[in-house]
Amino acid sequence: MKADSTTEGILEFGSRRIPYSLIRGLRKRVRIAVTPDMAVTVSAPVRARDAQIEELLHKKAHWIVRTLDRIKTFHPLPAPKQYVSGETLLYLGRQYRLKIVQGEPAPARLIGRFLLVSVADKGSSCKAKRSVENWYRERAKDTFRRYLEKCTKVTARHGVPPAEITLRKMYTRWGSCSRKGRITINTNLVQAPVHCIEYVIMHELCHLKHHNHSRGFYHLLAQCMPDWPKRKNALASLVIPHDK
Repeated sequence: MKADSTTEGILEFGSRRIPYSLIRGLRKRVRIAVTPDMAVTVSAPVRARDAQIEELLHKKAHWIVRTLDRIKTFHPLPAPKQYVSGETLLYLGRQYRLKIVQGEPAPARLIGRFLLVSVADKGSSCKAKRSVENWYRERAKDTFRRYLEKCTKVTARHGVPPAEITLRKMYTRWGSCSRKGRITINTNLVQAPVHCIEYVIMHELCHLKHHNHSRGFYHLLAQCMPDWPKRKNALASLVIPHDK
């Protein structure tokens, strides 16, 4: 049985640009679904014409937008971090508790299910925040480097050149790849599960060969990571605070 093929597209509706996944497989009709994580998926027969799919998308555009807006209304927004003891932090998809103690300032460290932060003034959330952010950045450097090496071994077999990663806190994307081959990964991604981190790195590595979201790009991504749609959906469902 031939595996389903997945490509990405953009539905334009007024000033809105709505990304969607098109999955072709063994089915009889075209179906559009909007899931609770605000992902739009189009399931279509292998032989369905592109024009037929686009026609249905535009016919259902108003319903898609209305459904997305309704889901967004009920989406809980994460509360801004206060950097106080007892607060929940995410690291590699797991929850930890922040424990702030007053004492000699020292780098934050993970002890069991707690991230211990020692500051001279326990009431200074700014110093606690700086300590936590520095800890996240150091963990991100080690984690992203490790999975870059793992993903590069796969992409190298498909003619993708090696690359280095730079870290930056971003507020609208998880990663980017410039035309010059410079890959940047959002530091906040270290809070996500490992399989999501691998997906973002693999996605950006594939852009070194295809600087777009063409059919060739998704073919390469599927060769390097066959289960990428599941990983992408898992990442989209995460609620990770992006402190400014």
